[in-house]
Amino acid sequence: MMALLQAWLTGITAAAILCALADSLMPQGAVRKAGKLAGGLVMLAAILRPLVSLEAISPQALWADLSSQTALQAQALEETRDEAVKAIIEEELAAYILDKAAGLGVSCTAQVTCRPGENGVLLPEQAALRGAFTPEQQEALAQVLEEELGIPRARQSFQTEEGSP
Repeated sequence: MMALLQAWLTGITAAAILCALADSLMPQGAVRKAGKLAGGLVMLAAILRPLVSLEAISPQALWADLSSQTALQAQALEETRDEAVKAIIEEELAAYILDKAAGLGVSCTAQVTCRPGENGVLLPEQAALRGAFTPEQQEALAQVLEEELGIPRARQSFQTEEGSP
């Protein structure tokens, strides 16, 4: 785009220099008047050159281009929305797990990963907990994850921190 603008301005400058040179060399009278008219037409052609070189765009091609751009933007917005919804659901599930852990007297952190299920419904797939658990508390939390959230024990991970009971 910048190269086109530069070429256009260079053309106008060259036409202006050519017209000024021709004007200074022409004799007075009718020849000079005709020369000024010709110089004006040359300047007009230099200024309007980009408009002449534009290709005509058919309404169907313009509509097809706009339709495809709209579809791409809609898809990008949908993907962004889906990612945001997934992040919110994962945060809410982690908060639910932390609430259940607090009810058992456990201080921990939780991270939940969801995946799309049937009809695009997000389902919890994995849970990773890190905290100070006793074996009984860990078993109780594992049971909550399995029964209430449907996360099988194979996709549950518990990492005991230093200084756990």
